[in-house]
Amino acid sequence: MEDLIKRIESIFKVLKKERGKRDNLWIIEVEKDSLHAVLSYLKDNESFKHLALVSCVDWIENNKFQLSYILWSYQKRQNLIVKIFIDRDKPEFKTVLNLFPQAEIYEREIRELYGVSFEGNPTQNEDFVLEDWEEMPPMRRDFDTLKYSQEKYGDRDSEVQKTNIRKIISDFTDEWRRK
Repeated sequence: MEDLIKRIESIFKVLKKERGKRDNLWIIEVEKDSLHAVLSYLKDNESFKHLALVSCVDWIENNKFQLSYILWSYQKRQNLIVKIFIDRDKPEFKTVLNLFPQAEIYEREIRELYGVSFEGNPTQNEDFVLEDWEEMPPMRRDFDTLKYSQEKYGDRDSEVQKTNIRKIISDFTDEWRRK
């Protein structure tokens, strides 16, 4: 896998690289303008023909969204994650449908849940999961779930509502990491 990363670096500017937690996983970060060329190279020359997932992470502190393209090579039995960052203020990027038709559904999901627009995806504006949603995309970290819930469903005075769910999740995560 390290040979693959060296080949990629000899052709493209790799901003960051790291070995994943598994031996057959590497993660690279490239400039957003070179993503399509990198994906095309990996598909055509390195047998990464399967786009397993496109994911989005909201890095609100940096005013960026991270888009991660998770590729799988059946021939090499390896995963490669290629990630880029786009501006959160102007969340737009070009679709990768020309390379991976299955990206359509991932891009629609990211559009609906994060508000990232994918130029060239003809179905991105169709409802995916959220019907008639007119609020801020709900997976953005500045979306106020409690406020939305209170406005939509009224103020429900229950012990569950008073519980700090974020603290519960944080405590659970901390305990899980210690194990």
